[in-house]
Amino acid sequence: MFSGQDELERFLLSRPATGRRNGAAPDAPRERTREVLAGLGDPQEAVRTVHVAGTAGKGSVCAFVASLLTRHGFRVGVQASPHVYGIRERFRIGDLPVRADVLDDRLAAVARSVAAVEARRGERCSFFEVVTALGFAAVAGRADYAVVETGIGGRLDPTNVVARPDKLAVLTAIGLDHVDMLGSTLGEIATQKAGILPVGGRAVLARGGPESDAAVAREAVRRDTLVDVVDVASAAALARTGPAGTTVDLAGWSDVPLGLHGRHQAGNAVLALHAVSVLARRDGWRLDPLAVRQGLAVTSLPGRFERRTVAGTPVVLDGAHDALKLSALATTVAETHPGRPVTWVLALARDKDLGEAVRAVAGAGARVVATGLPGGEHASRHWSPSEIAAAAGAAGVPAVAVADPADAVDHALTTGGGDPVVVTGSFRLPGAVASRLDRPAVPEGQPA
Repeated sequence: MFSGQDELERFLLSRPATGRRNGAAPDAPRERTREVLAGLGDPQEAVRTVHVAGTAGKGSVCAFVASLLTRHGFRVGVQASPHVYGIRERFRIGDLPVRADVLDDRLAAVARSVAAVEARRGERCSFFEVVTALGFAAVAGRADYAVVETGIGGRLDPTNVVARPDKLAVLTAIGLDHVDMLGSTLGEIATQKAGILPVGGRAVLARGGPESDAAVAREAVRRDTLVDVVDVASAAALARTGPAGTTVDLAGWSDVPLGLHGRHQAGNAVLALHAVSVLARRDGWRLDPLAVRQGLAVTSLPGRFERRTVAGTPVVLDGAHDALKLSALATTVAETHPGRPVTWVLALARDKDLGEAVRAVAGAGARVVATGLPGGEHASRHWSPSEIAAAAGAAGVPAVAVADPADAVDHALTTGGGDPVVVTGSFRLPGAVASRLDRPAVPEGQPA
């Protein structure tokens, strides 16, 4: 039925962008996903699962967990979102995408189940609902552990369909995000994200503020979930970042290099390591110091401080898309290129606070090349280049608007005098400019 990347993308991208539509029940996306999976024999229950939610660091924590488990000899299925360069990034076994023929075979079965659910309910399944079902189907029977990243929130998210009592929930840093869907306070948002906590099970939480931590604690009591709270801020504060990368001291190990760049990644690494240590104790195996060191050092993830050099100019590609993430990115850029002015090629969604985002990157000598994203259907959901440029000017940052993102990168490279260029604000932006930066091709999948 499906015979390659083009067919895979056409089928998935033909789905509605969101399952949260006017007039639909709030839990409709999750329930449609549950029904599609039931038609597949409930593959989400076939593998021990680590389920990760939060506002910042979800993808990085998933990558660290998967890398640590892989270096301990386990076969690990990863379901991540969003993708940066291609849909197959969302489905991995170990370090590589699920092999194309395996994915096509699973997609054929998913498509049949989707068609049956849509006919029965008279509703269409969204892109993310179908992707979620495909991710579970691709991993079932092929992995020892699954690592699953939520989309938005937690309680009503399509990924929140695993009923196994041994599911381990991990909650990363929680901030104000998607307030139109999750609530307007940190407590409300934390309650939604804590909806992934397994009843009678275990969870690991990155310590945050009093309001969000209290909300998670209340939900943990209600669900009888034992929660370990991890001080990620201390780990980040003690980490070291420079031109060569980031290192962190862990219990029993010093100067451990991280594959992901930035002091904030030290907090993500410590949270991931704690989660893996919970699995080791529970499942009867031991952490190997060499495997820990190697696992943290080789972790990689598209769109997280990807470093390129173009005609001698350092370029960073990063999917940071709100003030919290952009602030962490700005700190990392300053520590990696101390004392050098930075040109920010910036695109942003309208559900982000434009003023706060621009202020987060407004360091000494900064300038902004404001741009948009390809595809007219996305234009209404993003700030226009002229709006971003105006906000930057109001924050005292020199700015110019260049509508086409690839042209914006060219402008930044030709006018920046060889100083760093950072392309950020959306996970869609690195993919839109990759052809100008000669990014390596996505590797082929691993043997079955």
